[in-house]
Amino acid sequence: MKYLLVCLMALTLISCKELEVEKLQYETVTMMGKTTLAVTKDKVVVDFNGRGEPTHFERDTKDSEWAALIMGMKDVKLDEVNSLVAPSEKRATDAAPFAKMLFVTPDSTYVSASFDHKNPNAMLMPLMDEILKIQAENKK
Repeated sequence: MKYLLVCLMALTLISCKELEVEKLQYETVTMMGKTTLAVTKDKVVVDFNGRGEPTHFERDTKDSEWAALIMGMKDVKLDEVNSLVAPSEKRATDAAPFAKMLFVTPDSTYVSASFDHKNPNAMLMPLMDEILKIQAENKK
């Protein structure tokens, strides 16, 4: 009985370490407005609010896109994303949009430190590549 209890406790600890991301959100902000790309296993939603007419676009997420996002997140440490140092600071002079990523799990939301659009910390770069592919697909 003790052996079973120890095994169950170990299994619980291991499963708690693996955080399942249910939604990934990428936001960019300029003087013109804010664009949000939100991706779940089922939907891709893009919203723009700012100067001009607000826009909304929605489509189904392809299985291959979700799988690629999950692979892009394999080295992301969610508890560290809020303190990552950006490799550039162009956003400070309006030379690049401010950007950030949000990771929504069943229990929490993790928000990255801000960075220049398309130029996050190296930990987030594989994920950024997959996000840019989804953005490009939305323009087709």
